[in-house]
Amino acid sequence: TWGKEGWVTLRGNQGTVFAEPSQSHYVLSKTAELREASTQDSPVVRELKKGEAFEALDAPVEEKAEGQLIVRARAQEDAKGGWILFPSGPAPLRPWRPRYACKAPVALTPTLTAKDANAVRRAEPGEVFDVVEGPTLDKSSASRRVRCATASEGVVGWATIRGADGETLLQVA
Repeated sequence: TWGKEGWVTLRGNQGTVFAEPSQSHYVLSKTAELREASTQDSPVVRELKKGEAFEALDAPVEEKAEGQLIVRARAQEDAKGGWILFPSGPAPLRPWRPRYACKAPVALTPTLTAKDANAVRRAEPGEVFDVVEGPTLDKSSASRRVRCATASEGVVGWATIRGADGETLLQVA
């Protein structure tokens, strides 16, 4: 079941690989519309913001008729799904990496649940964190959070990606 927390072995002592980086997650380098279907006149589900991560549900394909690149996707922030259509030319996206940069002060908490949690410390703009877990939905605050770590401190805590007002607190680095 979802919502469980624990550890995973990436590579066994005999060299067996148990987990690898995702090849289906991307980050937008400019704003894009998530649509219900793969056509330009399809209704917009919602706007995906620059720097937002999404999971490609299929490999991106180029539409021959219009010369567009399209991809069926699901937003990581709210799990809404649909299609992203890119105009001709290079698509404004890059592979997602499990690394976030702090853009605004944000509390780091010891648990996923942010409500009533005491902060372990406060992250300041410019700090860069490796993602240990997530993005995961915190049901207490209805926000996406990631479990962060640094090389010097190890696992630090959970941080909110975007504030309730829409302000970006952590952005994919």
